[in-house]
Formats: sequence, structure tokens, C-alpha cells
Amino acid sequence: MGEPSPSSIRERAYGPTFWLAYVANALFVAATSMLVRYADFVTYLGGAEGKLGLIVGTGMVGSLTMRLLQGSGIDHYGPRRVWMFSLQLFVISAVSHLWIDSVAGPSVFLARTLMQTSIAGVFGASITSISRRVPPERVPEIIGMLGSSGFLGLLVGPQLADFICREQPIGRLQLDRLFLCMAGLSLLALIAAWRATYGQTQTPTGRRPRSWAVLLRYRPTAMMLVAI
Repeated sequence: MGEPSPSSIRERAYGPTFWLAYVANALFVAATSMLVRYADFVTYLGGAEGKLGLIVGTGMVGSLTMRLLQGSGIDHYGPRRVWMFSLQLFVISAVSHLWIDSVAGPSVFLARTLMQTSIAGVFGASITSISRRVPPERVPEIIGMLGSSGFLGLLVGPQLADFICREQPIGRLQLDRLFLCMAGLSLLALIAAWRATYGQTQTPTGRRPRSWAVLLRYRPTAMMLVAI
């Protein structure tokens, strides 16, 4: 048996599985980019800019925590389970905003934290799922191609959010429609991701190295400094 030809590798890399994941990522980015109107939600509930910053900042704690844990979680449960779970968590966190009527209590902080946590989980699991399907030398290419779907989502999401909130002053009905639209796009992304990963299984691993140990051993110091 000879080595697979470049054409067969390309066919596997850009087959139906990839394009379903591409659609799922574009839909999800469109949903998350609708958060450009999140400030209107906080303002409607009586919160000022300081409260908005506190809510968003608290949510980022969940995102950072998820990024520390998602590596071992993906290794243990597989990217498919983490991907599906994170998409469902985003839908729940988006819909939960329909019942939030104050920025004074903990509910808005919890909902935002769950939302940011789910976003980190979706991106980490989707990239891992796609990159595992190709040889190591093709990983940068496939991640770059998948990343282009995010630009499509960024083009659509804010425009859709502006269309929903086009009437002034912005009322509760518009904001509810905003979060329902985000949840709807995420549900479509969930269907596409489920189909893209259909049949993928992973046996839980017994050995789970500590995230901090892995980070210290393989830390990309220069890349982290550039990112900061």
C-alpha cells in the first residue's frame, strides 16, 4: 500500500464534514457577534457603563476558566461531546436573558458567565475536531480555512442585531427577539455540528495531566506576549 495522494488527502480535508463544521462555525460566530447590542440590554435594565463593564468582565472569568479546563476535557470526553455541550449551554444562557429584569442581582452575571464559558468551549472543541482529521502539516491550513467562516459570521451577526434593534427607543420586545435569534442561530449550528461529527466516538482516557503542568511545559511565551 502506497502513501495517500495529495488529492485524496485534500478530499478528506475538505469533504462534507469540513463544510458542515464551516457552516456551524459561521452560524455560531454570527450569534455571538450579535452581542454588540448587549450594552442596550444592560442600559434598558438601568445599568450604566460601569455595570456593563463589570458584567462583561465577570463573564470573562468564566471564559478563562473554561480555557484552562477544556484541554483535559476534550482529551477525556472527546471534542464532539464538548462541542455539543457548549452549544447547548450557549442556547440556554441566551434564552435565560428573557427572564432577567434587573442588573442588581446575580442572575445577569451568571448568565453572562455561562455564555462566555460556552463560547470558549465551542471554539476550542470545533478547532480540535477539525484539526484531528488531517496530518499535522495540514493543521495550519485547515484551521485557517475554518477561521474564514468567522469573518462571514462577523459580517452577518451585527447587521442582523442592528436590524432587530432598529427602532428607537429599544424596548423589551426587541431585546427578547435579539436573544431568541442568537439562540436560533446556535441551534442551527448545533444541528450542523452534530451532523459533522456524527459517528465520532472517543473512549475516556484514564490519565489526565494537570492543565497547569501542561501549560508550564509547553507554554508559548512569545506568542502569549504578542497576543497580550
